[in-house]
Amino acid sequence: MAIEKLACVTEDGALIGVATREEVHRQGLWHETFHCWIVSREQGRSLIHLQLRSQDKADFPGLFDITAAGHIAAHESMRDGVREIEEELGLTLSFEQLAQLGVVHDKIVLPGFTDRERAFLHLYEGMQVDLEDYRLQPGEVEGMVAVEFLAFFELCMKQTEAIDARGFIETPEGRQPFYQKIGLADCVPHQLSYWQQVAIRIRRKLMDD
Repeated sequence: MAIEKLACVTEDGALIGVATREEVHRQGLWHETFHCWIVSREQGRSLIHLQLRSQDKADFPGLFDITAAGHIAAHESMRDGVREIEEELGLTLSFEQLAQLGVVHDKIVLPGFTDRERAFLHLYEGMQVDLEDYRLQPGEVEGMVAVEFLAFFELCMKQTEAIDARGFIETPEGRQPFYQKIGLADCVPHQLSYWQQVAIRIRRKLMDD
């Protein structure tokens, strides 16, 4: 397998070099990532979709996360990020179908692992996208859930501790229905400021439509 190389940047986005993904996370170098959130509509409600990371993932297994996201390789542009949606979820979209919500800084610091991202946020309002439409990438994504956006917003703003999540998980016996209450502790430990900016920017976009 080819070694993945990422462009290293300053906190403001100026290019300063190239390093392997392992070096980037070991040294805590700033780099740029593609984040896409998918929102659908059901009976007049806006639902935001979260992926459940596979238990086989090296980083943050079994936690809920962004609908689809990934690193941008050194030779790629942000437009190439749409490949993550197809690879992880089996959903083919063009970059032009996404609303761009700007850049948010996101930092996760763990022993031996420091992830400093300039996360480029994107939104796809797939009014007719159903969770059952997804074809998940084995070893990467283990399930999908939808939560009411209003509840998600309240969770991100620390106005509530847990929200209802419904969807499915992939098992050796096939897809199984999933329902439970989840909180931020069940999600990848992005900074609270990241979660709040995501919620604020998506709400602003939904209100403008």
